[in-house]
Amino acid sequence: MTDEISETNCKSTRLTRRGVLALAGASAIAGCSSLDSVGGGGEATIDTYNLPDIPRHGEREAPVSPSVPVDIATSHFDVARERVRSLLATLPTPLGPEEIPNGHIRQHLTDAASDASDGLDDARTARTGLMALRSLRRARENARYAASGWGVADRGLTAAPLRNEYDKTLSAARETLQEHEYVGADPVRAALVHARIEAGLGRATDTDVRPREESELLSVAEWGEMAESAQAYLSDARHLRAQFTASLPANVGTVRQTLTAAAKALLSDIRDRQSDLPPETNADDRNPGQMVFDELRWEVESGISRFTDAVGPASAVVDANSQLARLRAIDRIQSRRETGELVRPSDGKTVRDIRETVYEALTAALESSSQPELVRTVLVDAGHKVMAADRGLTHHQGEISASTLDRNVADYWHATALARSASAATQQTVQALESG
Repeated sequence: MTDEISETNCKSTRLTRRGVLALAGASAIAGCSSLDSVGGGGEATIDTYNLPDIPRHGEREAPVSPSVPVDIATSHFDVARERVRSLLATLPTPLGPEEIPNGHIRQHLTDAASDASDGLDDARTARTGLMALRSLRRARENARYAASGWGVADRGLTAAPLRNEYDKTLSAARETLQEHEYVGADPVRAALVHARIEAGLGRATDTDVRPREESELLSVAEWGEMAESAQAYLSDARHLRAQFTASLPANVGTVRQTLTAAAKALLSDIRDRQSDLPPETNADDRNPGQMVFDELRWEVESGISRFTDAVGPASAVVDANSQLARLRAIDRIQSRRETGELVRPSDGKTVRDIRETVYEALTAALESSSQPELVRTVLVDAGHKVMAADRGLTHHQGEISASTLDRNVADYWHATALARSASAATQQTVQALESG
């Protein structure tokens, strides 16, 4: 699953605040290139007035939110909120030029403090407990960034104590992961919860990124962010483990062997299916149908390495479930291409219909499955595609060539195929778990 760019994939790149800012800047530049595109030649044009009505400004929520089938204690949320507030309380208000003369540095700290406050609000309105946890974790990271940066100016804080704190958390997270027990009664629920625990511990032990700031103050701020992030991931993982264990019957057994056997069986089937994939399409004549086929094919091939490198057996099972859905989605897309269904839309109504179809498919998949929480892991991925397509549509104005929307249409078709493949993939995963 790729929610938050796949937290169950602990090998994914972790970005510090500076990395996120750099990525956002690059995305903004890339997005500007699609504004006000005008069709040329003999190609059909589409009036953007007839496209789906999507707000151009404000936050857009994913169609399906990630969740975890375990209760998160109110007290755990309260502790995280208090941590954010206590960090923000160390900052002078307002943070002006007298406190931080350098405007660039001051803006970084001010933005981080603002983002931390926004994170508290986001947590209060989150649709799932897992989303609330994520908002509070990000709020903690931003608040610590700001507080650490101010600590440099206020009292001469250096990176050394923050590095020591980070190293201690790293050791604690590694020990927690090594000693983790895969208890459980229902193997499906166990896989979902343990995958989240593995993801959190994996992120807490991720050492791929180090501060890169030339400014000493901002470098210290990043070390503060990293130390807080690792501690937040570790704390959340431990809480999920404790809450899950408390929800189980006394003397419940382990599901490690079940998860491991299921992961191996699913991987074997995925490799067999992968070897039978059709070849890549001819890149000379690109259209939305070819784009989604090639993208799904690439995701399957690149996903094998992530799957085999999973931090634990639970993550491997959940990732395998997503891979199976992608393989089935490829079959659907290939079938629709062969029957000529995936034709580039030439009017706004067709685009609206395509978008409406994907939302219907997401709802149907979630409501009809006997294992909605496992299906949800695939639908979250599909929802990210929908969000990308929706966001892309808001970049266009006036009359545009039909091909300008190829990326958006491909994303909608991609999401629809995943949603319609999720239930069958989940059934296979459940069978593997029950056989293990």
